[in-house]
Amino acid sequence: MNRPNRRWSLLLALLPLVLGLGGYFVAWRGWAADFEAALAGWFPGRSVVATGFPYRLEAELGGAVRRHDGTVQLALAADRLRLNRGPWRPELTVLQAQGVQLSAGLAGLAARVQAASGNASLHLADGRLQRLSIVLPDAAGNAGFGPDFTATRLELHLRERQPGAAADAARPQPRGQLVIGASGLKLGQGAALSLDADLVARGRQRLTDYAAWASDGVVDVGLTARDASGEVLKLDASIVPLGRQLRLAGTITTVCPLAVQALLAGTPAPAEQRLRSPVRLALETALPAGGPVAISGIPADLAGRARRGQLPPCPQLGSRRG
Repeated sequence: MNRPNRRWSLLLALLPLVLGLGGYFVAWRGWAADFEAALAGWFPGRSVVATGFPYRLEAELGGAVRRHDGTVQLALAADRLRLNRGPWRPELTVLQAQGVQLSAGLAGLAARVQAASGNASLHLADGRLQRLSIVLPDAAGNAGFGPDFTATRLELHLRERQPGAAADAARPQPRGQLVIGASGLKLGQGAALSLDADLVARGRQRLTDYAAWASDGVVDVGLTARDASGEVLKLDASIVPLGRQLRLAGTITTVCPLAVQALLAGTPAPAEQRLRSPVRLALETALPAGGPVAISGIPADLAGRARRGQLPPCPQLGSRRG
């Protein structure tokens, strides 16, 4: 075979590969355009250009700010924000941020948290939030009440929930869920704790319309705090919207009732050895609380109850004024 024929044979052999790469680039460019349009909607006024061909879609923004104002206020700010998607997975976005600030406001509460860096994944499908997961190392902030906090690691996982086919129409159904995990958590100058919390919002309406949801909405709260020696307190409560305030009512089960009482009153805790059997305290307050929170149920014979002398004393939980 002569040289020109060999050259044509090679070109014909490579033609399917060239056409395939060209077709994939056209498809990738379409996915990139969709990604750029989505980010332009999230960050109005910003010019976004997607890179990452051929394996991913990636965009980077400096001074990124995203706000939602209304009855519920939400805000994200980052000195630098990198967003990634797989070309064929438009429903999932992975975020990496530097200089992160998050805030949320509702009914007078103004929660905030900040960290030098953070990672997140956002899963949206069919117009619903399937999951938003945020991981913040060395976080600091305030829950909107009580003392400021720091945490060596803070995790927030939020998702929208849908009633099942057999849902009881007479009973408010789960509409949203927030799961919180923290390690090395310190309230004010308190001792380091680990915390696990699960908040489930129930109602007949979606959380996309707070006013409609709040007409019969309620949030079930389960929270457990531990130190290196075991469980310190467990909160089981409900939060009910009442006009411009929220009402929290429930019980705290604890082996350190005086430490819990001092935390809620914003006073130094006395020295206290852990109880052998936990006690249950009643709690009711409006949020945001305007002053010390009163609790009831501390036993009159508390001083004479059996203690766990082999364990370290109850931890200092911190002052409400931080």
